[in-house]
Amino acid sequence: MAGKKISELNPLESNQIVNDDLITLVDSSETVITDINKKVTINQFNDFLKNRSSVFPISFQPAFIETKAYGLIIDGNQNQTRNISSSVSNKTVNIADISTLSFDQYGRVWNLETEATAKNILLASGTAASFYKGHMGETNIPGPSTFENAPTPINQNSGGFISRDSYYWPSDYGTLINYSDGTTGDRFWSHLFSQTYETYDTTTVKMNFSYSGSDTNYQPQPGTVTIEIDWKNSTVSGTGSFPYYNSTDGAINFPVIWTQSSIPNSSIIYEGLIQGAASKLCVPKLTIDGLNKKITGLPISTLIDTNILNLPMAVNISITSS
Repeated sequence: MAGKKISELNPLESNQIVNDDLITLVDSSETVITDINKKVTINQFNDFLKNRSSVFPISFQPAFIETKAYGLIIDGNQNQTRNISSSVSNKTVNIADISTLSFDQYGRVWNLETEATAKNILLASGTAASFYKGHMGETNIPGPSTFENAPTPINQNSGGFISRDSYYWPSDYGTLINYSDGTTGDRFWSHLFSQTYETYDTTTVKMNFSYSGSDTNYQPQPGTVTIEIDWKNSTVSGTGSFPYYNSTDGAINFPVIWTQSSIPNSSIIYEGLIQGAASKLCVPKLTIDGLNKKITGLPISTLIDTNILNLPMAVNISITSS
């Protein structure tokens, strides 16, 4: 080293370094000036970093380590980077359910696909208020004594579907909500919309609904809905027939379709394509939580007269997943 500056020394490539190579350090605790420079091997220096310094262990969080998956081959493209999939991030998965595991270039699992479990069928039956949703202070009526139901765009956005907050119809011939899995006597439709479909590839929803009030002069036709959800490929589509009735026009059924759409990794509202019913029905809607693979709202007829009508509807639903 004597006679040469450090910048003048021959380089040593990383693949040439071995554990017994030496590096020099300045010993800050040495009191003898002539002995202040000390030698240490690469192996000794590594031991210090790993076992005696504050560098390790490194906390496994984005502030310290890049947590994305690296070096992936996606659709034939090399060296791709992706976020760790929600299917493995902070999840517990039964080994028997795993179909495939995907690893990045560092050997970390970044994605998995599960084998669909045996076909699961959930049936639900009960009545539902066709418009109002929310907490009921009075349990003997299907909504507050008064509530905002003018056919404004904002109010119409609240119609056209039932959700976990939809209430059964406690008057006339209302029926509490019952399920094929043994859950009975629900006042809200929360059990249906708490189901998750993370272990399934596809889900088919079939729905029938009809007016269930005691007014014999009010005679709309029944309505139907079929929704096809492909969880594996993140797509959804559907079709349906939605009834309308008034004393002048009589009974009309409007066909509705949900064209095939992608399911994002978030919550989304899908509005059905319906024509000729702008002043008669709230647009039928389907809502999905793509991140957690949940159905959060299913379409139903919400009729508009002078105001938006909150009507009793008999609802039967079959959900088949595989």
